[in-house]
Amino acid sequence: MKNTINYYYNISVKDFIKTSSDYYFHLNNEEYHLLIFNRPYEDVQAIYKLNLEMTKNGCLVHQIIINKDNEVITMINNIPYVLIKLCKYKNEEVFLNDINYIGHMTYNIAFDKSLLRTDWVRLWSEKIDYYEYQINQLGKKYPNLCNSLSYYIGLGENAISYIVNNSKIDSSISPVVSHKRIRKRNGSFEFYNPLNFVIDSRVRDIAEYIKDSFFTGKIDFYEIKSFFDVNKLTNNEYILLFSRLLYPTFYFDIYDDIINNDLDEEKIEPIINKCDEYEQFLYNMYKYIVYDRKVELEQIEWLIKRHSN
Repeated sequence: MKNTINYYYNISVKDFIKTSSDYYFHLNNEEYHLLIFNRPYEDVQAIYKLNLEMTKNGCLVHQIIINKDNEVITMINNIPYVLIKLCKYKNEEVFLNDINYIGHMTYNIAFDKSLLRTDWVRLWSEKIDYYEYQINQLGKKYPNLCNSLSYYIGLGENAISYIVNNSKIDSSISPVVSHKRIRKRNGSFEFYNPLNFVIDSRVRDIAEYIKDSFFTGKIDFYEIKSFFDVNKLTNNEYILLFSRLLYPTFYFDIYDDIINNDLDEEKIEPIINKCDEYEQFLYNMYKYIVYDRKVELEQIEWLIKRHSN
């Protein structure tokens, strides 16, 4: 790999460390990572242009390094890799203030429309249609998935209806640089990784952060309330936020890894076991938005009936 990096990037590497699938090394007090590119090839140039735009605007972000052929992708043993140089800022965990920072720095940034992910209704509907097709094929191989999938499909459909039935949703919300997923525990490495970027409403990252914090046992209601006290969301954004809290990405992501990447099915059990607790959390968030933030949210009758006492 040393010779490969030297050949493609004209970088003389003395030592490097291999992780499960990636490589990293240090040079002149800078840290570099050679990462597998696991996104559609049509995203390559859009991500690179966005990376240049963020760098030009002074936004914290890891820098994509092009190879000797001025290409973003380097094929090594038929595997696509991208070399990135890490920004100096390091943090072990992500916080809501980090999300606020990147949203503020990328408000109205130029981007390629191929990165846009604001059409949640279409994206979610297509995904749920696929899960409904799969459910009868799970059989005895995945009993936990077979017994639980219908419930989470129902939550997803509830989230879709919440948007579709709410006439207050419009197109006035300006998209910002967001992430495919936010992982609080992954810290600044993944947060500033351009290979993790999409363009979406700022509430995408806020909702995914809150969900991840809940299921990792790191939920901090004081942090959440303090964030909303300082950052004023519109009514439309609160509607989108609550719909995304309803949508169970936390279940579907693990489901996909079990089906497609041979993850142990037992990994889904902590999610299923916190089902009632998460419903209570949703109800508490609903009350907070309605009564503390003074936002009119459409009632979800089954949730209120189960958890209002």
